[in-house]
Amino acid sequence: MSAVPTHVYVVTHAADQAGKVGVAALDSTRLQLHRRDGWALYRAMLLPSQETARQVERAVLRRLRADGRTGYIPSGRMRQGGYSETVSLDQVPRGELWDLVVSAAKDVAAEEDRSRVVVFLARRGEHALFVGTDRPAGLSRSIPETEAGRILADVGECSVYAANTTAAEAETALRELREWAARTAVRDDRALLHEALDGLEELQLALRHAYRLPDPADEAFKEARIALGVPLQPVSYA
Repeated sequence: MSAVPTHVYVVTHAADQAGKVGVAALDSTRLQLHRRDGWALYRAMLLPSQETARQVERAVLRRLRADGRTGYIPSGRMRQGGYSETVSLDQVPRGELWDLVVSAAKDVAAEEDRSRVVVFLARRGEHALFVGTDRPAGLSRSIPETEAGRILADVGECSVYAANTTAAEAETALRELREWAARTAVRDDRALLHEALDGLEELQLALRHAYRLPDPADEAFKEARIALGVPLQPVSYA
């Protein structure tokens, strides 16, 4: 996914009573080209990535096309392209068009949040390593706190390292870690859970593996972090 911040915008053309939804990166000349042909910016929303902006634009256009309300301006009159994204302001007033953008942005954000998980490694003592995934505990995308991580830190006396990912990225990371464990004969030992976390049933869904690290344990832990392939950060629950 592109990390370039990108606008979703609505522009209008007074003479033609037309509206248009589109996307433009921060350094794009797209809006300047529209102004050249008489379009005026109504509103714009800055989103964190080009892909997210495209998803919002596509959702709005699907709604408009389903109602047969797109393609209002003939293609020959749109030198900069985008005629298929135009609508009649008589049919879709600019406020309504913008409301569709806002609604689509909320839906896309909710879908992205549903796909978010935290992948974590929790090291207890020298040789016990707990690995799992959990839902984020808060709204921050930069601090990968989870309820499972808090329990591991407080009750399990673990040092917790974690990262925000998507569900798909987390599954790939855990597969890579399992393959590393198989290559290096690191044991997946569920008995560790009972030794260190007996009675904490709420962790059972979040914890995916319990590895018993061989000596030298520091080197094995370093290899596990590398094998996971996800940049982890230490998480404090103080």
